[in-house]
Amino acid sequence: MIDIRNILTLRYDPTTEIKSPIPQIDIDQLESRKGAFPSPEDIELELRSNIRKNITALNPKKISLALSTGVDSNLMLSLIRDEYPKLDIKCISVSFDETSEANYTKKIAESMGTDFYNVTVDNPLKDLPLLISIIQEPRWNLYQYYFIEKSRQFSNVLFTGDGGDELFGGYTFRYNKFLSLLNHNHDWKKRVRSYLDCHERDWIPDQEKLFGETIRFDWYSVYSLLRKYFDNKLDPLDQVFLADYHGKLIYDFIPTNDKFFNHFGLTGISPLLDSKIIDMAFKIPASAKFNDKTNVGKIPLRRILSTLKGSNVSDTKIGFGMNLKNLWSTNAKEIVIATLSNASIFRDKIISGDFYNHMIKIIEDTQNVRYISKMLQLLSLEIWYKMFITFEWSSRHSL
Repeated sequence: MIDIRNILTLRYDPTTEIKSPIPQIDIDQLESRKGAFPSPEDIELELRSNIRKNITALNPKKISLALSTGVDSNLMLSLIRDEYPKLDIKCISVSFDETSEANYTKKIAESMGTDFYNVTVDNPLKDLPLLISIIQEPRWNLYQYYFIEKSRQFSNVLFTGDGGDELFGGYTFRYNKFLSLLNHNHDWKKRVRSYLDCHERDWIPDQEKLFGETIRFDWYSVYSLLRKYFDNKLDPLDQVFLADYHGKLIYDFIPTNDKFFNHFGLTGISPLLDSKIIDMAFKIPASAKFNDKTNVGKIPLRRILSTLKGSNVSDTKIGFGMNLKNLWSTNAKEIVIATLSNASIFRDKIISGDFYNHMIKIIEDTQNVRYISKMLQLLSLEIWYKMFITFEWSSRHSL
């Protein structure tokens, strides 16, 4: 049973038991890290080896690749194409509106001699019952379903660039904020607070008022879940990388992807999540991954890519994200109100119905994206609750 408090505060629950395909990191070993560390050339050699190993073992006639305009997927595409000039590669992207980066992504794919397919999702909420039935957790931002579903039309092998952000410092919009909030005299609890302040869309300022009478919430319990990543002698950004890796990557992104891969019978491969690459990444100090003066991250990966197709990378990348204000006004508001007007999570006092009404008013008055995001989390919680707790709905339920 998942802990709803954690899901609605961190977006994942680190207390659940999962069999992660990637290892936990030994903090003591990181604290004793000294001397030379792996170079971009070392990483490139290992990535090439991993790509060759997987393609040799699977021997696919063609492969699919999840592509955006960012560093990670471009690096995967460039390396695969360099290793296999004649391999049939189908690049797939996902967009949620006409102003997406899909057109630029298409140019990248075509410049590498690959076919390109963009999946446009007009209403990413309409499929939530089906998607939640697959992953069996209350999540709403499950965009990867769409490119995984599309990829099976072409191949049972899908390559991704997953792991690059967490391992090599891709969340640059958070790092400088964290450093600006940091005082080197801060204890672990204040560092955790600063870390969570950089993930503000996962929770709301009055989070403690969200829960109903049957759930007891306190912030110290949440802080304690992250304590070991910040209660050590590591560089502050190394602490952030540890928390990101052991949090959203191990408990959110990887298990979610794996459930979709299994559902469609696909083999998902991310060379950046190979155990040797992970070991190499954590031997590299934070300062060699992220430059806080230029706000540039993934420095080792960028150096590799610069010798291949580095000019393809867009530093204005938005990834597979969506505009929450537009989503609320076009689809989400109507779906949320219709679904939650007689919600089981209010009836069973899991979530406060009065506070839900308060949130609706805040959104109407301010269009605050933090509250919109939280409302979408409540929508997914209600769907999950009716599927797996009260058994009122099935995956065929239509929103």
